[in-house]
Amino acid sequence: MANRIGSISLGLLTALVGGEALGSLVMATPLMSPPLTITQNSSAPLTVDVLKNLSYNIPDQGTYPLNNGVFTGGTFNLNLIKPIAIGDVDQDGDQDAAVILRWGSAVGPEELIYLAVVTDGPDGPIANPNTYFLGDRVRVQSLVIKNGQIRLNVLKHQQGDPQCCPSALVSEAYQLNSGEGTLEPITLNEQQRQEIHIQDLPSQELPGDQDEPFQPPVDQFQIQL
Repeated sequence: MANRIGSISLGLLTALVGGEALGSLVMATPLMSPPLTITQNSSAPLTVDVLKNLSYNIPDQGTYPLNNGVFTGGTFNLNLIKPIAIGDVDQDGDQDAAVILRWGSAVGPEELIYLAVVTDGPDGPIANPNTYFLGDRVRVQSLVIKNGQIRLNVLKHQQGDPQCCPSALVSEAYQLNSGEGTLEPITLNEQQRQEIHIQDLPSQELPGDQDEPFQPPVDQFQIQL
């Protein structure tokens, strides 16, 4: 599916299962200007709190500042959900992050899921250079940063699946094109897909429903990958 949203009739760890919203709803106004950034000493690691209060760009929509993991825009909500991964995406020696965003319509059933990269380096503040559309009502089962690649196991729909319940487990990988500042999918062979499937999937599901707010312990996000 194209990396974009249609009309609004329509929204670290490797062992966390995707889908729980982080934070409470707050009213705010969307920004159509370039993404806001949070200035932070690059020697300090990214924290969950920083990621929950950063601005994220949604393709073809705009830039939205999260407050405690949530932006409410009247006809839609944008949530930072788990899992979250910490690691060096651009391979500059500094810790970056990959997060999952859920765009939910207030007037329709759409639940659009995005992969967002967050970079931190000595030459600039923490920012979200690019966000990639993963699909409608897909479920991210694992998220890992390894060797500069963002690796995911995602449940996607196959023929016969209801919209609520995708059942096809797909292994994917993305990399940041530093020159263009864009996330790009990596073509994987079968061996690489099996590696992601076997190595990255959590050994067991954590408690909590996909639609219930859930705040994992902070130390669970701070693992170096």
